[in-house]
Amino acid sequence: MDLAGTIAGRVFLIISNTILVKTIDKLEFEAKISGVIYSENESSSLIAVGDNVSIRVQEGQVGESGLELATIIKIEKRDRIFARKASGYEPFEHVLASNITNVMILTSTLEPTFNLRLIDRMLVAAELNNVQPIICVNKIDLIERAEIEEYFEFYKSLKIPVFFISIENEIGLDELFTFLENKITVLIGQSGVGKSTMINFLFGEEIQKTREISDWSSKGKHTTSFTRLFSYNNKFEIIDTPGIKEFGIWGLDKSDLTFYFPEFLEFNDECKFQPCSHIHEPGCKVFEALEEGRILPERYQSYLNIYDSLD
Repeated sequence: MDLAGTIAGRVFLIISNTILVKTIDKLEFEAKISGVIYSENESSSLIAVGDNVSIRVQEGQVGESGLELATIIKIEKRDRIFARKASGYEPFEHVLASNITNVMILTSTLEPTFNLRLIDRMLVAAELNNVQPIICVNKIDLIERAEIEEYFEFYKSLKIPVFFISIENEIGLDELFTFLENKITVLIGQSGVGKSTMINFLFGEEIQKTREISDWSSKGKHTTSFTRLFSYNNKFEIIDTPGIKEFGIWGLDKSDLTFYFPEFLEFNDECKFQPCSHIHEPGCKVFEALEEGRILPERYQSYLNIYDSLD
């Protein structure tokens, strides 16, 4: 592949079919995918926020964003990603963000109430992609803290960092932001949990610019369906993603799901039949542990739900 005259950059914003790239010199370009592109990321989203790319600038040509146009020639091999199963006739790996260190699962105490099933799905995806998860519970001011903490004690026992915050009242934010330093974190959560509030709190001016781009990208129909990388005072980076309603897991076989539930591990080898699905087999030690109260019913239900959803 001829890379002469190309510039290295990083994808920092995707809105619909619009891709913005920033170079190491902080120059920004509106980029298009070339007819023939080199990528080492097979069976996956062609382009994702966080991707390192090689671009060729189209001298003198300006895109609708007002930025100079460039063509993406090559997409470098991704390091760690956070991905989900894209729904459709032919499902594929939908990469939400690439070259990251952490995923922050943002949920809320109320309006909407936290969804442990959804959290468990995203925790499986995080481990599958070798990304450290963080659970962040927003709107802590709407409920007695003791009432909510008990639901997340189990996750703390797995050494998953859990933060209880109120973005509106600026409770617990200093501790959270200190933890995020020197990390590249993808932010994911349901609509209404406070993702937009957090991003506005940290990046008010930048998000307004993104909305303006979103407006022309969607031809006048306002949308918040974009993914963008933000840098906070060169201390940490956050990749904001659209709100989700459901989360399908990509790249996991049913028979391997048990290994992504750490509390099952001490019982796996003791099951009468091997391999054991922990659903219908007689002599299943995981099911016995469930009946004895050594495995949480909520977690076992998450296991069943995920198991049924896998191909």
